[in-house]
Amino acid sequence: MPEVVLADGDNASGLASMMGTLLAQNVERAPHKFEDFRRVESSVLIEVTDLDEAITLSFVGDRCTIHNGRRGRARVGIRTDSETLMLLSQLRVGPLGLPNYFDDSGKQVMRAMSRGRLRIRGMHHIATLNRVTRLFSVT
Repeated sequence: MPEVVLADGDNASGLASMMGTLLAQNVERAPHKFEDFRRVESSVLIEVTDLDEAITLSFVGDRCTIHNGRRGRARVGIRTDSETLMLLSQLRVGPLGLPNYFDDSGKQVMRAMSRGRLRIRGMHHIATLNRVTRLFSVT
């Protein structure tokens, strides 16, 4: 099973703790996500503007280390507000393992992108972005 580690331990931010718990529970609940977990092999930055917080998730093999703040150079960066971040976890995964942007949650995510409430850097790393989307999807 994958290992999710909070680099700052007891000093981990609320965002780091919440995202670490969500990631661990999703992979535990849906073991087929473990392959996505192992294949990310990069860092992902998540910035939540209304909380003024950022975390960096560093995936290496069977381990994801979550750091408070920016750490190194992330392959993918997600900048959004807390409401939209929760919407991202509601995205359904459709055929071929791709996010479904045609149901209600997907349309709300697309609307957030078009209004600038969701910005994704590194979208050309589509495999990494899709894997991370599947890992955090609770549906």
